[in-house]
Amino acid sequence: MASKSKDVRMEQLRIFEKKLDLRLQQLAKKGISKEKAQIDPLVKSLKSKIRETNVRIAAFEKFVQRNQALAQAKAQKLAEPAAKKEKKSEHAPAKESAKEAKQAESKPKKKEDAVDKEPKKQQEAKDEAAHKEPVKQETTG
Repeated sequence: MASKSKDVRMEQLRIFEKKLDLRLQQLAKKGISKEKAQIDPLVKSLKSKIRETNVRIAAFEKFVQRNQALAQAKAQKLAEPAAKKEKKSEHAPAKESAKEAKQAESKPKKKEDAVDKEPKKQQEAKDEAAHKEPVKQETTG
């Protein structure tokens, strides 16, 4: 199973490099030249594994960098709305006071309308009662 940890990959790279050095030393003791040692199948295999491990480490680092870039972008996006809210809150009191002034102007009108309606209802009720009262007084008197 392939490892996804950078530390494990670094350790594998170190082990392959160590094995390659040991193999090159063994071939050198036998008197084989460096050029012919590069043709040795075990040396080729170890070099191949080292290249593959380096590619995997590079891919891992690429993902780490990408994740960091995404995290920074996310942090910036989160910071921008907060900054906009602060700017809006600075301008908002002026807007709110203007809105409150408009509402204050409009509210008395509504209250006046409501006050006007209530007396009309009361007056109508009084008028109705007045019409009824004289009738009652006439019958009793």
